[in-house]
Amino acid sequence: MTKILAFILLIGPLIFIHELGHLLAAKLVDVKVGRFSIGFGPPLLRRTIGETEYCLAPIPLGGYVSLLGQNPHEEIPEQDRDRALSNKPLWARYLVLAAGPIANLIVPILLYFFFFLTHALQPPPVIGTVLDGSAAALAGLEPGDRIVEIDGDDVRSWKEMQTKVAASPDLELRIEIEKQGKRVERFVTPRRTFVKNPLGVPEPRGVLGVYGHFYAPQIGIVDPTSPAYEGGLRTGDVITSIEGEPVRTIEELQALVATPPDSLVRLTYLRPHATAFQLGTLLWFESNHAQLLPRQEARGRGLPGAPASSPTGVLPANTFVRAVNHDSPAARAGLLPGDRVIEIDGQPVTRWESIANILDRAQDKPVKLLVQSLGGEPRELTVKQDLRTRKDIYKTEFTYLFLGAEPYGISQAPDLEPIRGRFTYATRASWGETVYMLEMMWTALRQMITLQRGVEELSSVVGIFAFAGTAAEQGPTEFLMLMALISLNLAFVNLLPIPILDGGHLLFFTIEAIRRKPLGQRAREIASAIGLVVILLLMLIALRNDVMRFWMD
Repeated sequence: MTKILAFILLIGPLIFIHELGHLLAAKLVDVKVGRFSIGFGPPLLRRTIGETEYCLAPIPLGGYVSLLGQNPHEEIPEQDRDRALSNKPLWARYLVLAAGPIANLIVPILLYFFFFLTHALQPPPVIGTVLDGSAAALAGLEPGDRIVEIDGDDVRSWKEMQTKVAASPDLELRIEIEKQGKRVERFVTPRRTFVKNPLGVPEPRGVLGVYGHFYAPQIGIVDPTSPAYEGGLRTGDVITSIEGEPVRTIEELQALVATPPDSLVRLTYLRPHATAFQLGTLLWFESNHAQLLPRQEARGRGLPGAPASSPTGVLPANTFVRAVNHDSPAARAGLLPGDRVIEIDGQPVTRWESIANILDRAQDKPVKLLVQSLGGEPRELTVKQDLRTRKDIYKTEFTYLFLGAEPYGISQAPDLEPIRGRFTYATRASWGETVYMLEMMWTALRQMITLQRGVEELSSVVGIFAFAGTAAEQGPTEFLMLMALISLNLAFVNLLPIPILDGGHLLFFTIEAIRRKPLGQRAREIASAIGLVVILLLMLIALRNDVMRFWMD
């Protein structure tokens, strides 16, 4: 019963808005409307207001507006000839037929607008992590820098920064940053990369090689004879202070351990402990103290696999493996918990993000890892990621790459900041989201026409019924976002140039405008029959897909 109610609440308002668009446009250009019906079948409720009968029918799978002159075989009374749709100028007919899809386009814009208007905070454009050798590193950008301007345009959020950079691959950008209270100008050229959109189409994007999170000063150790290990430190410990100076990020830790004093180094660290409870496992941290005496002989040469500037044996934990899933590609390759990844395909790495980027580009092709265990010599492994599939809450199947290794890395994002100009923010964001979703729909249609994508992804009213129930269980926000998506789909499908749809009628009007006379009645009937067959065929395919997806899974 809940799913039925959710389905009616989802599809009912969208049908009403679509048909209301046709009705209001028809009234505006003085086309006579005989009936306005929500639902199909014999009317359950009806009421006549003026010349129009308003009905509510029992089958909530659509609706219709009965317009005088819409049916070519309809007898038109002499006194109403001027009010027939067929006798109206082309612009009026365009307006009446396009008003329904346009109304469905307005709905998601409004829903997205109010959704984004509820946002009060957003991530600031503050750099947290910079990858070694990236475009940002070469331009001198550092953790803690705040990007305030790109090519003269103000940057107010992390997403704004990402959007501007993504649109400028291989193009030099003038970036103004705030560094320690001062404004500094930098020039950076985002590197071109290709990122697959939700439909799997690679799109060129510019990347700086920066992330919005700061890593905690968590350490890794590969040398059991180092001062760090002998002083009681272990991989996974989090340094909180050195010689009384607080340490907040991994970069601060690297700067302090790069050139430690010749005398004893006192530090404080936290060690995580997992404790199992009935409802789950809790992680708590125990505070400890350690004293390290840096080894002078380690200066300038480094330990096996360690940087030359690590006389204490302390290394950032960014490239250390915390856990390896059983029977995963990482486990089959011989990767072990506590291993440090030194190189991947011959390229030195200092951040797990670099490893993830290289693995993402390799897809399911083999890659070579140079790794080192505690007390061991560096060894080479060959790993090949698995291509796996999963289903989301709507039973839509996705393919993803699976390695099966989880890194160390406690990270924290900067504090969220109030959105400046929430109205303009919501307006831009709602328009951008609507355009983006329409672009995805157009791409999917183009892929189906060119046979790059199968019709097995089509969904019918049965699928919408299931989606409505699932979204309702997730809460009102998820339900309204699904309503926005379905409304966009209704608008997009109805504007397709298929006879019997609104887009088909608009196509006929366009042909009439080009030929300067209406298309012949026989041609219209043949085209409508073909359009009906196409629609019925697609509906049967979509129905079959939904039966297989929701009942035969």
